Amino acid sequence: MLMCGGLFKIFMEWNGMRSNFRLIFRLIPLLLGFFLQIAAAETIQIGAEDSWPPFSRKDGTGLTNTIVKEAYASQGVDVEFVIAPYSRLLREVKTGRLMALFNVTREESTQQTFLFGEHKLFTATTAYYHHKNRPLNASNFREVNHGEKIGMILGYEYGPFILSNRDIASIRVKYQSQLVKMLLKNRLDGALMFDAIADDIFKTIKNSEKIVRAFDGQHSDIYVAFSRRFPGAEKYMNLLDKGLMQIRKNGQLSRILDGKAVP
Repeated sequence: MLMCGGLFKIFMEWNGMRSNFRLIFRLIPLLLGFFLQIAAAETIQIGAEDSWPPFSRKDGTGLTNTIVKEAYASQGVDVEFVIAPYSRLLREVKTGRLMALFNVTREESTQQTFLFGEHKLFTATTAYYHHKNRPLNASNFREVNHGEKIGMILGYEYGPFILSNRDIASIRVKYQSQLVKMLLKNRLDGALMFDAIADDIFKTIKNSEKIVRAFDGQHSDIYVAFSRRFPGAEKYMNLLDKGLMQIRKNGQLSRILDGKAVP
């Protein structure tokens, strides 16, 4: 009787081991596929400007950085950011030394130079800002045409009207903070800034409460711009479109922006 009990116990242990082996063998293809997927993950480099908070900051963080990373992650692609001033990144992408950069306005002037996908990142509102003690003599952007000194960022696009307006003095600088400080020092009559960026910059500059919003500029659809000269750029442009569609559909894009811009 004891022998029968021992044999039964051995049989049950062996049967359990067989079940475990079957489970392991079933898991092997799944685990192999998972590790192969990780090994096959691609990494690309995209230019990220260093002075457009809260959309992109010099430390490599920002709303746009997050949007681009999440869109590509949904397609199995990792992103590394090349952080530099916007104007430098434009040159790098134009010449084909860098595949793409983001926060580019899609308009006639940029479409001639870069490739754009079908889907924008978001729409940003531009506005004219002035010193409240020295207001612009205008009620809308089309009336800013009397030789005013208007501050802007190097390489930025602010809509077709500003590009064709020869009746102002366009003063281009590298950083958003410079525009605010120049307004405070009476070195500019006005400055063009995106609303979300202005709100962020004002928190860091003393006496910035003296700089106020005058009126709307032209709205801008913001994209990732891809190089016409970089091999394989079109492939990653199409992957980004797929990723943006996915995070827009599942609500992730709106959650990232959180009221800072229009999806």
